[in-house]
Amino acid sequence: MAEKLFADFWEWRLKDSPELATMIGEHKYDHLLESYSADSYIERKRVVEEFVKRGKELLLKLKDKWSLSCLHIFIDALEGFLRGLENKGYLYPISFLEGVHVDLRQTVDFMMFDTSDDYRKLVSRYSKFPEQADGIIELMREGIMLKCTLHAASMKNVVERFEALQVPAENSPFYVPFLKFPDNIPQPVREELQWEGKEAIEKQLLPAFKKLGTFVKEEYMKNLRPNIAASSLPGGKEYYAACLHFHLELPLSAEKVHHMGLAEVDRISEGIQQVVKDLGLKMSNKEFMEMLRKEKSFYHNSGEDILKDYDRILNEVINPKLTTYFKSLPKSKLKLQLMDASRSGGPAAMYLQGTPDFSRPGIFYINGGDVSRSPKYIMPALALHEGNPGHHLQSSHVVELPGMPAFRSQIEDRRYNDGPAHFQLHTAFIEGWGLYSEYLGHELGTYKDAYERFGHLSQETLRACRLVVDTGMHALGWSRDRAINFILERTSSSRSEVESEIDRYITWPGQACAYKIGELKIKEMREKAHQQLGDKFDVREFHQVLLDNPGPLTFVETKVDEYIKAALKASV
Repeated sequence: MAEKLFADFWEWRLKDSPELATMIGEHKYDHLLESYSADSYIERKRVVEEFVKRGKELLLKLKDKWSLSCLHIFIDALEGFLRGLENKGYLYPISFLEGVHVDLRQTVDFMMFDTSDDYRKLVSRYSKFPEQADGIIELMREGIMLKCTLHAASMKNVVERFEALQVPAENSPFYVPFLKFPDNIPQPVREELQWEGKEAIEKQLLPAFKKLGTFVKEEYMKNLRPNIAASSLPGGKEYYAACLHFHLELPLSAEKVHHMGLAEVDRISEGIQQVVKDLGLKMSNKEFMEMLRKEKSFYHNSGEDILKDYDRILNEVINPKLTTYFKSLPKSKLKLQLMDASRSGGPAAMYLQGTPDFSRPGIFYINGGDVSRSPKYIMPALALHEGNPGHHLQSSHVVELPGMPAFRSQIEDRRYNDGPAHFQLHTAFIEGWGLYSEYLGHELGTYKDAYERFGHLSQETLRACRLVVDTGMHALGWSRDRAINFILERTSSSRSEVESEIDRYITWPGQACAYKIGELKIKEMREKAHQQLGDKFDVREFHQVLLDNPGPLTFVETKVDEYIKAALKASV
C-alpha cells in the first residue's frame, strides 16, 4: 500500500519537474520543461494535498515498521512543502547562484543523446522554453507586486549573464549537442537535426532568454528590496523562521542558533591558537591567517592542478582507510570535474549525486576559476566533505539501499532559491554528515601536518560563523559589511571568497546554518551511543545506522536510540 503511494508520488514528481527527471537519469520527460506559472503552483498544491490525504488514511492501516517510518517522513515532507507555498518562497526563481540562465545548460548536459529521437527531445525542450520564461516573469512580477524581491547582492552579474547568452546559434553552448552524433545516425539525419536545433535556438530559446533578461534588467532590478534581511520582507520574520525550520528540522530559534555559533567560534579559535603554537609561531590567529593569505606557496597555479591534487588526496590518502570506519562502500564511482565558468560565483567545491542506474557517477565539482579559493591546506577537509566519506559515500549508499523509496533516496539538489517551497532536502542531516566527515579526517589520519589540521579548523570555523552571520543578517539587524568582517577576522578565506559566501547566505536564508547544526547533532548522537555502550560501542555500526536512515535529524536520533537499546539488550 505504502509502496504504491510512494511510487505514484514519485511518478508525479518526475512528470511535474522534467528537469529533475533528467538530473536523476530518467529520460522519458526529456522533451518537457517544468512550469513556473501561478496556475502550476495552484495545481501542485492541490495534488500534494491529495497525496497527504492518502498518506494519512494509510497511517492507521500499516503495521510494517519500515513502511510506517517512510510514511511519517513522507507526510512531514509534503506538509512542509505546503507550508512553504504559504510563505511564497517560490517567488525568487532567478539569482546569481541559480536560475534557468545557469541551470538549463546543466540539464542539457545530463540528457542522453543516443538516437535521433533524443536530439528531437532537446529541440522540443528548447521550443518550450518561451512558455517557461513567461512563467518565471509572471512569478517575479507577483514578487514585485507583493514586495517580495531579492536584494542586489543576490542579483550580481545576472543581467550580464543573460546578455552573454546572446550569440549566434552555432556559437551557443546550447548548440554543443548538435556538434557530435553517434555512428548510428546517418549524415542526412544529422544535418536535419542540426537545422532543427539551430532553428529552435534562434527562434525560440534565445529570444525567450532575451525577453527574460530584459525583464530582469528593466523591471526587476529596479524593484529589489533595500534591506538584506529576509525578515525585512512582508511577513519576513515568519518567512525566515520557516527557512530555518526547513533546513534544520529542529525547534531552534534564530537567537538560539546565533548563540550556538558564537560558542563554537570561540571553541574552535582555541584549537587554531594551539596549531599556531605547534608551528612555533608567536602571533595571533588573525596574524597567522593573514600570513597564509599572502603566502603564494599555499596555492596551486591552475584549476587543473587543483583537480589533480584532489584526485591524489582522495585515492591515495582517504579511500584506503575507509573500511576501518565503514562496513561497506558504495559501488557508484566518483568523478572529479571543474565547474562551468557560469558557476564561478558559487562555492569552492560542490557535489552532485550520481544516477541510480550508475549511468552517471557522482560528480565532485571544483571551482578552479579563482585559485585563491582553494588553498592546499583546506583541500583535505573539502575532499572529505564533498567526496568520501562525505556526500558521495552517503548519497551513493542510500541510492543503493534495497527498498528505499525514491522520494527519500533522490534529493533535488537544485532550486535552493525556493527556500521552504521545496520538497524536503534534509539539509542538516546531509550537510551535517559532510562536516562530520571532515571531523573524521583526524581519526582517518587524513590531516598530515599542522597546516592541514588548521585547514579543517578554518573550514569548521567558517561553518560556525555561518550560524552567527546568517541569523545576524536575516534576524538581528547585521549589515553585509559586518558579516564579511566577522568571517574575515576568524578564517583564512580570501575577501572574494567571503563576499561570495555572504551573498549566498543573503540569497538562501537559513541554508548555511544546516552544516554546523547537523554536525553538532551527529556528534551528540555518537557521544550518547559511546557513553551508554562503553566498550561495546562500534563506530562502524553507528555509521551504518546513520547511513541506512536518512531523514530529519529527529528521525535519525530515534534510529540511533533503537540501535543503542538493541546493542545493550544483545550484550546482556
